[in-house]
Amino acid sequence: MNIIIKQEQVKDYKITEKVVKCAFANAEHSDKNEHNLVCRIRNSNVFIPKLSLVAMDNDDNRIVGHILLSKIRIKNDVQVVESLALAPVSVLPEYQNQGVGKLLISEALKKAKELRFHSVVVLGHPEYYPKFGFKKASTWV
Repeated sequence: MNIIIKQEQVKDYKITEKVVKCAFANAEHSDKNEHNLVCRIRNSNVFIPKLSLVAMDNDDNRIVGHILLSKIRIKNDVQVVESLALAPVSVLPEYQNQGVGKLLISEALKKAKELRFHSVVVLGHPEYYPKFGFKKASTWV
């Protein structure tokens, strides 16, 4: 398997949405609307095209995964901080558990850092995301 990560292009949108839908079709904790979330984010002012990435199987030139980081604002009584939200990361079922998600997440976090974002939040599996440096939100209170 030869996977490359690249920026998603407008021509990829319909394929990417199918990948997202397939990736979550049998997921236990899913409302089966993640593909619609991706579409809504793309059509909003929080969308950052450079942080919408696809995983391509270079052997058969098809999109097998997708990740999206979008702008969010974190507010408390004293300040507002711009951050990013990771949602969703999607990999076709036949490519899951082979490191594709890891490649997508690592590249997205690297690009976010290059764009000078200082934080990324995610709502997800507590055993999986700490591998990438994520910590429980309660750590920051």
